[in-house]
Amino acid sequence: MKGIRIFIAVCFFGTVCIPLSANEAEAPPKPEVDLPFPIGEVLEYGLFWGWIGVGTSVAETRWELRDNRWYIVIQFQTRTNHVLRRLYPVEDHVETWIDAETQRPVEFTTVLQAGRHYRNEKTTFDWERNQAVYERFHEDGRVETKTYEIQDNARDLVSFMYFMRNKDLPPDSSFEYEVVVNDKLYELEVNTKGVERVNLRNYGRIDSIRIDPRASFEGVFVRRGEMSVWVSEDPRRILTKLEVDTPFASVKILLRNVRGPGDDFWIRQAEPE
Repeated sequence: MKGIRIFIAVCFFGTVCIPLSANEAEAPPKPEVDLPFPIGEVLEYGLFWGWIGVGTSVAETRWELRDNRWYIVIQFQTRTNHVLRRLYPVEDHVETWIDAETQRPVEFTTVLQAGRHYRNEKTTFDWERNQAVYERFHEDGRVETKTYEIQDNARDLVSFMYFMRNKDLPPDSSFEYEVVVNDKLYELEVNTKGVERVNLRNYGRIDSIRIDPRASFEGVFVRRGEMSVWVSEDPRRILTKLEVDTPFASVKILLRNVRGPGDDFWIRQAEPE
């Protein structure tokens, strides 16, 4: 299983005021961008092995300022709960940085810890040369590096998932995309099925489009197996459910809560913190 900080000085009621640093005070305004997802959105998922709850995964979006330029950051954090932690602990952190003006990924990092399996990797996108620079950091200090060519529309897996949220996905259709995973560029085939209802604890039965992606690489939530995902049919296009059949068991991910800005159905029905 696998699994997605700006410090803002604020004044509370005129009584407590923290001054801005020079870097923050001189920061350019955030660009106005048209995104298929809100900044500040937090999606909370439960992970199940068969019918046993074994962990959680949280995906969130935020602004980050680096070198006087604004970036959109999408972060996934996945970890096992006390039921599985002693047998097979999982602690995964996956993060992508996207240039807010071009809306292209600039950096994709993964730190994956599952049992004795450990990976620490970073892919940097060089759009001037249309290249990706992949680095793998070993525990003994060694660093593997590989540079390879990419297409103008190439994305890492996380930014691909989020920017697909504004795409029309008619039933019984097939689409092909290129995604960057680890040190290679992969073909990803997206096959849409019909609309099915996904039963969610806090939201009831949600009409969701079923999608069967086909690829030979490891994913964000799970590492191997035949996968199906369900995406809500409303304008948010939120991942509501994911199922993977592995040689050992059926792995399931179900949406629990949606937090962040807005006042739509997802926010109103969210479980109180």
